[in-house]
Parts: sequence; structure tokens; C-alpha cells
Amino acid sequence: MTTNPISGFYNGRGESTTPEKWRNLPYINPDDLTDPRNYLAPPDLVAAVNVALELGMPLLLTGEPGCGKSQLAYSLAWELGFPQGKPLCFTVKSDTQSRDLFYSFDTLGRFRAAQGTRENADPRRYLRFEALGLAILQALGPETIEKLGLQDCLDEIPTKPQRSVVLIDEIDKAPREVPNDLLNEIDRLSFEIPELFEPGKGRTTVALHSRLNTSMRPVIIITSNRERDLPEAFLRRCVYYHLNLPAFRDHKDNTKTSAPDEVTLDSIVEKRLKIKLNAEESKKPNAEKSIWAGGVSLFHHLRTEVQLQKPPSTAELLNWLQLLHKRCQHTPSLSNEATQSLFLSSASVTLFKHKEDQCRAKGLITAWLAKPAN
Repeated sequence: MTTNPISGFYNGRGESTTPEKWRNLPYINPDDLTDPRNYLAPPDLVAAVNVALELGMPLLLTGEPGCGKSQLAYSLAWELGFPQGKPLCFTVKSDTQSRDLFYSFDTLGRFRAAQGTRENADPRRYLRFEALGLAILQALGPETIEKLGLQDCLDEIPTKPQRSVVLIDEIDKAPREVPNDLLNEIDRLSFEIPELFEPGKGRTTVALHSRLNTSMRPVIIITSNRERDLPEAFLRRCVYYHLNLPAFRDHKDNTKTSAPDEVTLDSIVEKRLKIKLNAEESKKPNAEKSIWAGGVSLFHHLRTEVQLQKPPSTAELLNWLQLLHKRCQHTPSLSNEATQSLFLSSASVTLFKHKEDQCRAKGLITAWLAKPAN
């Protein structure tokens, strides 16, 4: 078996190529793997979402990176037919404060403008609303937005009050006090903007009052990679679900066999890539399987039988199979030498994300290919 690197448009030899060559690059659209129409949620996760919706509480999702936590928010916004068709997103950083999820203010820009004309010093010009702030404003509707004088701060004003899905991604990266502060703000569904202080009126306050229809409350999905423990008070005020790696379908040596109605890794691959995995291929030697069945089988092997520094995630498996699907449609069997070479070289750089693991990749995949049928 040859083990040359992935052939393609870059040769790494300091030789220039014509623009016509790389313009034909078979670009793979990453959005194909995040289309909410192809998201499959396990039954327990569906139940957790519905509990959160009925209680009006945030749903906290934990799980390893790449398991589909963030994509749930897109699936929820799409399936429920929310006006935007997608969530309002905020990715938490190590220096995030609770205010940052509602709005940001360009203090330096305002200061510089204040040295010039009076018109340019209007603080509303330097105000930008973030996910939670936008969700509250959209729920209030156009009349309240205009009454607050905030219509010029928005790129688009809703024609009527509307509900939103808000995704707060990687909450575990925030300073420890932020989660509790954030939930206090979510409970009140209000926030102040001290930069918009008016004599005689005080600070501008944006509030979705409880007297309004509760159907306007934002649906809030919070994700965590569990890099840091979250405060107990924060956990108490969320609906919680841990998203595990899906079960595998019909693997004899896997203790996590799937129930008839359970979402399996195989069904996710089939849905995302629009292919059909043949169960009969499990009877073939690994080196004779199709790239689809072989890819899932290798992934199962790496997750359950090999000790890696960083096991590959569902997202990494899908990215890898998407490349194989694009490059090997006409020769999808691992019995083809070129297909097998691409299978090995591409797996080494998509499934192995740790230096020690990547050094072992060639040997691990070669040993797996040599295995006979189960």
C-alpha cells in the first residue's frame, strides 16, 4: 500500500502552478455538515429541550467538543420556525463579562468623537447589541425600540415582536462569577445601558416585563466543554443534559448497542452525507470495505479499542468522510490502491489531533486495514 501524502493542488516543491489549476479546486462547503434539516437529536435530548421550553429555563448542554452541542440551537430555531431561522449567537471568552452578552460600547471611539463635532458624539452611534440584548429588543417589538430611541442601533428592526433562540457557547471559559450574574439577568430579562444616561431620566433600561406574553421569552441554549466546573447555583437554575457520543449500529464488540429508535453514529453519517451504509459490509475484511463502512469502523476502532491522547470527535469523522465522499465517489472501495492511500493520509490529519497520536496514526490504520472480517 502506498502512503504518499494527499495529492492535490499544492506540491510543496517551490514550483509555481497556473491559476487555472487551483481555480478548479473541488471546494467542499462546510455548511453542508451543519444544515439544521439534517440534525438528529437523541430521544433524551429531545425530552430535555421540551422540558426547558415548558419551564422557560435555559438548557445547559455539556459534552466533548465536536459532539453537536452548538448545532442543537440551529436545529431548534429551524424546526420551530423562528423568524430568523437561526439562533442569535455569542461565543464566551476568558475576559467576557455578563454585560457583554447584551451589548458592547466603543468607549474609545466615543471619546475621540467627543473631541470633534457634537453630532458625532451621540453615544448611540457607538452601541452594538449582542445576542441576549438583541433577543430582548426583538421581543419588545418596533414601537418599544423606537420609544427607547434605539432604532438606529440595529441593522434591522423587526416588524412585530418576535421570539428568538439564543446560543451562549462555551460558558465554561468565562470568569467564575459570570454564569451566576448572567442567570440573574436572564431571570429579569432586563439590562441597563449606563452609557446612555440622560439628565432627569437616568440610565436607559431595556426590559422584557413579565406582563408581556411569556411566549416572547428567548429560548436559551448554553454549552460547556467542561473545561471548568460551573457554580452549583448556576446548575440549579438550568435544565441540564450531557450529550454523549452516539451508539454504533450493530458492532458486536461494542457494549453500547443501539435501541431500534435510537440515533446512532451510523444514522448521523447517513443523514449528513446522504448515503446508505450496508450492514453486510461488516462481514468483509477491513481492506475490502467501502470508504463509508470502513470510515465508521475505523472511527469505532479508534474510540473503543485504542488509547489516544485525544479521541476523534463526531465532527472530525464527518469532515473526513465528507472529503472522501467528494474525492472517491467513483472508486469508493478500500480495495482500490489510490482510494486506500487517500483514506490513510487524510485520516492521519483529520482524526488525529495530538502529536503523539499522529505519530502512531500510520501504524494504527495499517494494523486496522489488515484485520479480517469480524
